[in-house]
Amino acid sequence: MKLAAIVVVYYPDLNDLKKNILRYIADVDVLILWDNTPNSVGGPLFIDLPGYEEKIQQFSTGKNEFIAYPLNQAIDWCITNQYTHLLTMDQDSLFEDGSFKLFKSRIQFNLGNRNAIYGVNPNSTFADQDDFLQTSWCITSGSIYDVTIINEIGGFREDYKIDCVDNEICFRANLQGYKTVVDTHCILHQIYGSHQKSIFGFTTLGYSPFRTYSILCNHIMLWKQYPQQIETILKKEIVKEYFIYRFVKVLLSENKKMDKSIALFYGFMDGIRGKRKDRFC
Repeated sequence: MKLAAIVVVYYPDLNDLKKNILRYIADVDVLILWDNTPNSVGGPLFIDLPGYEEKIQQFSTGKNEFIAYPLNQAIDWCITNQYTHLLTMDQDSLFEDGSFKLFKSRIQFNLGNRNAIYGVNPNSTFADQDDFLQTSWCITSGSIYDVTIINEIGGFREDYKIDCVDNEICFRANLQGYKTVVDTHCILHQIYGSHQKSIFGFTTLGYSPFRTYSILCNHIMLWKQYPQQIETILKKEIVKEYFIYRFVKVLLSENKKMDKSIALFYGFMDGIRGKRKDRFC
């Protein structure tokens, strides 16, 4: 296995980013650092990683390309440079100390078997088991993708931009006879949104109008395209958490109430139509 990694960053905290990268950089052959921070083209990030400087490749278009586009660019780079697998990371994802080395070694013993995607256990979501757990999907951050298979099935879906990119690529791979498996022993500490406690006692994620629109629209599109693969529990979550509860929380405790309410309306309508638009970007 010749392993590349990509970490996609957006206004990163460099100290946290360094800490997170140091948990896996020793066990990858190259690290692609993709900077989505606007106007960053030509201005590389200066991260103090002594001994690893030659492993790092930096890329940016000078604007926010979200997630799917950078991942597809990394897949193309891997094919051109003959890397077989790609690790994909968020800037704020942190492996437990030493867990990535073990994750990589277990994958090397399980290459083949039509495994397209090897996922991790975010925030100990899955119960421990000895063998890899076959699942319908896993999160993008911390996952290792078979480059040849991902290229064969068409890469990551760029019109999704960011939300549900992980679900969609897994569902598509599964339908074409490939597997998504999770190493339940590999714990990844993952942050979702910016949690804020309201005066009413509930917690909100504080997403922007763009993410509010994107989360609802993409999940509905995913539901329409993969009705058999998407689990009942996720269908209920889409209706309850991403639409009803989200609307209530916006009205009661978040800023930009009008923009986010409109985002929910258009997210629902565009999702039902099956075609998202460049709204609230």
